[in-house]
Amino acid sequence: MRVSVSLLAGIMLLAPVAAQATPAGLDALAAQGSSPIIEVAVKCGPHAHYIKGHRDTHGHYIKGRCVKDRHR
Repeated sequence: MRVSVSLLAGIMLLAPVAAQATPAGLDALAAQGSSPIIEVAVKCGPHAHYIKGHRDTHGHYIKGRCVKDRHR
């Protein structure tokens, strides 16, 4: 009985902290403008480099991809 009461009291003490921490994390992600897409390191090969995903001038998302280097 004592264990269940102390466990319930501990959960009640920690619940407000967890409820307040979640929205702040989501607001931080929204402020950065990042999406839930995780990009990984990509080896593009010789004479190419990776451009990570981004939004164009019209707001459309463009996925990351390898592009050829410009040689002059």
